Amino acid sequence: MTVDLREASHSEQLLAALPAHELEDEARRRLGKRIAISGSDEQVFLYADTESAAREAQKVVGQVLADNGMPGTSRLDRWHHEEQRWEDASVPLPRTPEEERVEHERLEREETAESQATGLATWEVRIQLSSHDDARALAERLENEGLHEVVRRWSYLLVGTANEDDARELARRLQDDLPRGASIHVEPGGGVAWQLMPSNPFAVFGGLAG
Repeated sequence: MTVDLREASHSEQLLAALPAHELEDEARRRLGKRIAISGSDEQVFLYADTESAAREAQKVVGQVLADNGMPGTSRLDRWHHEEQRWEDASVPLPRTPEEERVEHERLEREETAESQATGLATWEVRIQLSSHDDARALAERLENEGLHEVVRRWSYLLVGTANEDDARELARRLQDDLPRGASIHVEPGGGVAWQLMPSNPFAVFGGLAG
């Protein structure tokens, strides 16, 4: 839940009122112990483990704002596991395997389009090696195989991809051929390592970018 306020002083006042004695006993009971609270400038954030707890917290916050004469608005968001982002709680989540598949495919298309438009990798395959020599040797091997945009940083390598599926496919392909002691991870792209690459850094991935 996000509470938007007009003044930073109102944010500080709300942060003090919610967990403190200023709440009536009934309001404190309704808010419960399952709500985490934080604030920044003119906003206050409340995190709940269930939607019902979040909606109850929204009622309590509305009461506190009214009692203290503080104008403000609130909104509820839920964490979308598939898209890895917050979105409006009124938007229904996929409930069936087919809906999850459609949602996943849409996300992959969006990530690929973003990568092609910006020239930045939305996902990365990070390979940690035991030594600088192993990293250099593996980088040379991958480049000889056609992965010309491998970034080497001392004892680890980064290979950017246009979406999560491409990253996981590449990681699976490389997993069995890594040197002893090496590990491989798939993670969201940091962007910085790729912004100096050619405009289409994924063209050399042999079709991985779709």
